Amino acid sequence: MKKQEVIRLYNFSDATLVTKGLEKAAYMLRDKTEFESFGITIPLIEALQEKLTTFATRITDIEALGDQTQVTLNKDAKAEEIRTAIRAVMARAELKLGIGSPKYKKFGTEELSKQTDAELSITAKRVVRVATEYLDELSDTGLTTSQLDNITDLDNEFTTLLVDLKIEIAVRDIEQEDRVEAGNAVYDTLVKYAAIGRNIWETNDVAKFNDYVLYNTISGEEEETTPAA
Repeated sequence: MKKQEVIRLYNFSDATLVTKGLEKAAYMLRDKTEFESFGITIPLIEALQEKLTTFATRITDIEALGDQTQVTLNKDAKAEEIRTAIRAVMARAELKLGIGSPKYKKFGTEELSKQTDAELSITAKRVVRVATEYLDELSDTGLTTSQLDNITDLDNEFTTLLVDLKIEIAVRDIEQEDRVEAGNAVYDTLVKYAAIGRNIWETNDVAKFNDYVLYNTISGEEEETTPAA
C-alpha cells in the first residue's frame, strides 16, 4: 500500500516551533511542581527540550535544494559540453556529406539544443556509432577517434550526473518527509503540555495561563482581527 503524504500539523515555521517550544519548556520548568501533579516530570520536560534542539539541527530544505541545484547545474554544463562536441562532428559531416544527404541525416542531430537529457544521451551514442562508420570518409575533414572517444567519455559523465540528480531529488524528498514527521511529533507533545499548563492556571493566574497559549498561525502569534464596520 502506498504511504500517504505526511501533512504538517502546524502553520508556523520550523524556527518558530523551536523558539516557541523552548519558551514553553522554560515555563514548564518554572512551574515544575504543578506539572509533576499531572505526571509531567522534569526528565520529560528536558526530553522535550532535547527533541527541540535536535530538530533545530536537522538539515533544512534550503540546504537540500542547494545540493540538488548544484547537481543540476553540473548536469546542464556537461550537456552543453556534449552538444559542443557533437556540433564539431556535425560540422565535418556537413562539409563532407552534405546537410541533406541520407548519410548526414543518419546522425539524427536535428534540434539538438531542444532535446531532453535522455534524448541527448541517445544522440551522443548514435553520433559516435555513425561517425565511426563513416570515419574513413570524414578523416580528411579532421575527424579523429579521439574526438569520438571524448563524446563517449562526456556521455558517461553525463549519465552519472543524471543518476546523481535522481538521488539528490530522492534524498530531498525523504528528508522533507522525515522533517515533517519529526516536527509533527514535537508539535503534538508541545500542544499536550501547553494544554496542561493552561488547565493549571486557568482559574487562578491569567498571566501564567497566557504563557501556555499556543497559536497555530503563520506567525505563531494571535492573529489581529479587523473590527466590523
